[in-house]
Amino acid sequence: MSSPVSHFVSRGQRRLHYSTAGSGPVTVFFEAGLGKSRSTWALVQPAVAEFARTVVYDRAGHGISDPDDEGRGIRRLLDDHLAVLDAATDGPCVLVGHSYGGPLVPCRRPPTADRRPDRVSGVVLVDEVSEIVPPRKMMAAMRGASALYGGQVVLSRLGLLGPLLERSYYRTLSGDALRTAVEEGASVMATRAARQEWRNFRSSFIALHEMGPHIPAVPLTTISSNRIPVEQRPGRDVLGSAHRRTAELSAHGRHVYAARRNHYVQFEEPDLVVDEIRALVRRVTG
Repeated sequence: MSSPVSHFVSRGQRRLHYSTAGSGPVTVFFEAGLGKSRSTWALVQPAVAEFARTVVYDRAGHGISDPDDEGRGIRRLLDDHLAVLDAATDGPCVLVGHSYGGPLVPCRRPPTADRRPDRVSGVVLVDEVSEIVPPRKMMAAMRGASALYGGQVVLSRLGLLGPLLERSYYRTLSGDALRTAVEEGASVMATRAARQEWRNFRSSFIALHEMGPHIPAVPLTTISSNRIPVEQRPGRDVLGSAHRRTAELSAHGRHVYAARRNHYVQFEEPDLVVDEIRALVRRVTG
């Protein structure tokens, strides 16, 4: 596999960074969750690049992308996503979104759903933030997030965030991947960008919910964290139920549970995510 190559796309006075690796007739385009950079795919991208071309990118203010002073609502996030998608791809794509990256998959979001019909050939959603969930329940599930994102800004200023990230989010990484993830994730710029995304989350999610679920007419796989024991799932696994409903609404849908309960399935069970992506790539290429 060739080494990752960095590129930049201009967005007015700022630049967005993306990285490509691998080759093949299908491109797998990755979107991170709230407050995370391309490093969220550090275990998955190299494995996928063995059988497909891959693209990961840094949202504004994360990694080595410039910050955005114009707000971080869903429409702003989506416009950046589409700018990178257009710059980095010109053929069939499988789109992969984690958490809050799920709603950014363009073939799922009106009015952009029809803007890339010839490009999106499959979708993999990894424990996505689902607009099927009522906003009240979604915000209840994310209680404590304000303290988390505010606290990260303070810790980054004090130089204390890096060791915490190394022991938490990025504990399954090693070597250069770990160093990059921690150094970039612990910066004041990154924590401010994450906080700004969170501050826009509630209004953005309400807007998503009101538009209702948009199900793509392409093969779709949604992966849920195994956060609720099987015997307790009825009535309690709100997010997993929403993921299952998304798969049911799709003409080509598949829903699977991870073995573990961690939200970051791509760190805890990267092979599962890689296998589901490989299955869609094979389906796309026939």
